[in-house]
Amino acid sequence: MLRRICGTRAFAPMIGIAGTMLAGIALAQQGPVAAMFSDDQQRDASLASSFVPADLPATKTATFPLRVYLSAGDLERSFDKTEFRPDAAIIPTNTDLLITAPAPATQRVLIDRVQKQPDVMRDLEDQIATRRKQSSAAPGTENGLLRVGVDAFMVHLPRRASDAQRSGAFPKTACLVATDFARGGAIDRRELFDQDRVRKGIAACLAAQDAAAAQSLVVPLMGAASSNTQSNDAMLEGQRALKECRLTNSTAGIALGIHDFAADRRSLREIGVIQWDQEIVGMFKVPAGSRAERSAQLAYRAYAEQIKQAFRKGLAGEKTTAADLNGNCKAILSVE
Repeated sequence: MLRRICGTRAFAPMIGIAGTMLAGIALAQQGPVAAMFSDDQQRDASLASSFVPADLPATKTATFPLRVYLSAGDLERSFDKTEFRPDAAIIPTNTDLLITAPAPATQRVLIDRVQKQPDVMRDLEDQIATRRKQSSAAPGTENGLLRVGVDAFMVHLPRRASDAQRSGAFPKTACLVATDFARGGAIDRRELFDQDRVRKGIAACLAAQDAAAAQSLVVPLMGAASSNTQSNDAMLEGQRALKECRLTNSTAGIALGIHDFAADRRSLREIGVIQWDQEIVGMFKVPAGSRAERSAQLAYRAYAEQIKQAFRKGLAGEKTTAADLNGNCKAILSVE
């Protein structure tokens, strides 16, 4: 009997070691987008409502499903942590492809990291210079090289596969989509962010990066200009409501673009749609124990459900309208 007990005690640590090894293997087998999704879920339980995984089925050109993750996280973490770094990213830029311009702000996440490797930065500038020699995307209708929401420009970081700079804190490819003017101001041109426009730019980026054999990709919510304020509030909805509506519209446009692309994909296996966690915190967090704590939680959950609905409808190929949101967001979703 004593021998049996000792044997059991000796066996127990082995089970623990084996379990740890299996967990490590499972984590290693995860793609970078899935790994970051799982990690972000555990970082802040109060943002749990902002996480949604979805599968799009296998197709004639891809025998595996496309996993799409909506999450609350930080684009910077997806670049800086090797285990979270995707093959590709979609990055907002301005209509003039001025990569050092202040608008849009999210562009700096990529450029600040590329600048740390001068050879890669020069290669990026060369690619943009080549694009500048071409005619604008729609001469006579919209100023600039790229039309807001519609046009995309993919760059390799760097172009030559043999370059040693592959270890930089950025993906192998980035697709730039115009979401602002170089001096800002597109926030008040809501017609430029119609979901049918944005879906074209997203689908074009996904197709280009899929053709470059990318298997994992991240895209932040873009075109919401959430750090700015609208000068035109015709419906008197207030800046906070307008921001929520712009973020919802961005989610819908991105999801529609994923839907449009998915049927012809060949290599992409996972896509992460990242809502900036600090933005959500800033919108809804109040001091613990505050009288407003309960109402803030309810407001956050209502917003998160609104985002989820736009995400799911978009992946199904359906636009999100003000009617879907009980008549709210008319100033953003009903602009012509």
